[in-house]
Amino acid sequence: MQFKTLIAVLIAILVIFSIFLMTRSRNQTVIIYRDKFGIPHVVGESEEAVMYGFGYAQAEDHLEDMIVNYLTATGRLSEFFGEKYISTDYRTKALKIPDHVYKYRSEQLSDEVYELIEAFAEGINSYIEEHKDELPVWIRNYRVKPEDVIAWGYYMALARSSGIAEEELKGVKTSFEESNEWAIGKSRTADGSVILLADPHLPWTGMNRWYEAHLVGGKLNVYGATLYGIPFIGIGHNDRIAWTFTRNGPDLADVFIEKLNPENHKQYLTEKGWEFVKEEIIEIKVKTATGYKVVKKKAYYTRHGLAVEYKPEKNTAYSIALENWGNIAMLEEMYRINIARNLAEFKKALEIQGIPLWNILYADVDGNLYYVYNARIHRKSEKYDHKKPRPGWEADAQWGEIIPFSELPQIENPEADFIQNNNVMPWFTTINPGIDPEDYPSYLVNRNAEMNDRGKRAFEVLANATNFTLEDAMALATDTLILKALELKTVIIEEYEKALKEGKSLSREVEEAVEILKKWNCRADKEEAGMTIFHIWYYFYLGSKDPLKALQKTVDYMLEKYGRVNVKWGEVHVMERGGRLYPLDGGTKLLPALWMATGPLREDGIMVCDSGSSFTMLVVLKEDMVTAYTLLPYGASENPDSPHYDDQAPLKSQGKLKKAFFDLDEIKRVCEAEILEYKG
Repeated sequence: MQFKTLIAVLIAILVIFSIFLMTRSRNQTVIIYRDKFGIPHVVGESEEAVMYGFGYAQAEDHLEDMIVNYLTATGRLSEFFGEKYISTDYRTKALKIPDHVYKYRSEQLSDEVYELIEAFAEGINSYIEEHKDELPVWIRNYRVKPEDVIAWGYYMALARSSGIAEEELKGVKTSFEESNEWAIGKSRTADGSVILLADPHLPWTGMNRWYEAHLVGGKLNVYGATLYGIPFIGIGHNDRIAWTFTRNGPDLADVFIEKLNPENHKQYLTEKGWEFVKEEIIEIKVKTATGYKVVKKKAYYTRHGLAVEYKPEKNTAYSIALENWGNIAMLEEMYRINIARNLAEFKKALEIQGIPLWNILYADVDGNLYYVYNARIHRKSEKYDHKKPRPGWEADAQWGEIIPFSELPQIENPEADFIQNNNVMPWFTTINPGIDPEDYPSYLVNRNAEMNDRGKRAFEVLANATNFTLEDAMALATDTLILKALELKTVIIEEYEKALKEGKSLSREVEEAVEILKKWNCRADKEEAGMTIFHIWYYFYLGSKDPLKALQKTVDYMLEKYGRVNVKWGEVHVMERGGRLYPLDGGTKLLPALWMATGPLREDGIMVCDSGSSFTMLVVLKEDMVTAYTLLPYGASENPDSPHYDDQAPLKSQGKLKKAFFDLDEIKRVCEAEILEYKG
């Protein structure tokens, strides 16, 4: 009897297992719907199928850029592009980015998320296989592994920390990032909706570019943007919630100065005595004219991390301690955010602390507003200047435990019913935020920080908002008011009139410039000549603090570069795409506005913008409907032959957002469909 029972159990197990295999192995349909702007709406029978389609869609639009990102994150650029990338690959491998992915993958990423990343990689590889003959030779035999994708996410997270460490080591600040985010609640809007703005200011070219997409299948129905090569939406919304990030300022890295033993340079001093420096050989495969060679370089490590400077002759080394060294969980957290349905689930995702920093802003259809000054950071003694190297041998200089997520500065449903964070400290985010700077350590927040101009402008508008409409939200999202001009324009005019009274001789062009400034509305609109004059004047004014001298230099410069002083902002403030120049509204790094477009100044005095508002998303959340309006600077594709290479550039030039497609029935009705099969 027992034998028969055992046989029955075994048969049942075999049947279940067979069904499981059939389910896993049967082909699943994936449809990539492309709307009129080429935005992919990837619809699949399962989340794995969606990921497969998303990998395929990204490959269609920017395969080469994506593969370069993966090569960067895995230390393989030299293998494909030669010797000039040896130092880049050395740094990546010395920081153990590829090694950590394999070491910590099973510990920090769930099987569920790993399988999704695996499917994403399969989608990319399918595209490569199907289009091999059309691709550059170097890419034809490349195959993406899920570990490449994980490494790219880890690389980006770690790059923030290592950049801070470099600034500490050199004693200079080199990074520049600005972004806008705000949310306004039901009590302040005309129709009782909740509105959230996402407006990250990042480069429009290079590694960190945004890709707009919509993912539908399983628990996913999420719209927004992610960075090239990442499988989950970074900032976006679903049918219940919306979220976004801006840059904040936790000290995510420290440099430790190490004392080397004069009698044995392989040892360094700790509070407990001498410990041995670990030495490793980093091997880098390098492409040459005749084939490949392997370059070997040494790397040294202390308990704090990689020794970026090792000077035995001075009995000194400098190690960098990175807060997120070994933290590869960013993609796990991103997925959990993508499927969150409410504030509790969103917070639970954030508690993973795979995302190492950012001001994170959240809003939902129920009217909840939430903000956290996010950071994964250890407790540290404040007796040391966190902007300078720490003594590696002192016990008090060592890191403590990671600060729990619950202890980070947070605001939930403020009475003022709005939150904004345009790279400001938490206590500037709303009226009566309930956050005291003295409650937080200086390595986490900057207690002496002041409100920047973008923060001041957003705060002023939101604090006074009543019956706030979609049109008001659009206007604030693309606001070009220059607060410095409100402050200083009158100074120029007063100094000019004072000079006239004193009988000073001033040129006709100076008079013309002043007349233009008098009529100017202090906005960085492309039709405004006053912005051009003030922008150049402010540059010279910062150097002299003499308003009249700066004005004369401005006129001289404009006559030399443009031949006149009546020059519209859009003539000199432009964007280039597909061989065409587009005039732009917006502030610059020198004179910020909420709507930003900045770039290098050419010899002819033209600023060709290549960074600023890089993906703008305005989300209107209602119980029965979530609607978004979005904009990329150029378009959805990096293929110059694609109609979507530059089809959003005219909108960018006009300062207008496009309505995003989110309703699946409408998408199926109006979008072009590409059908794929995911084999699982």
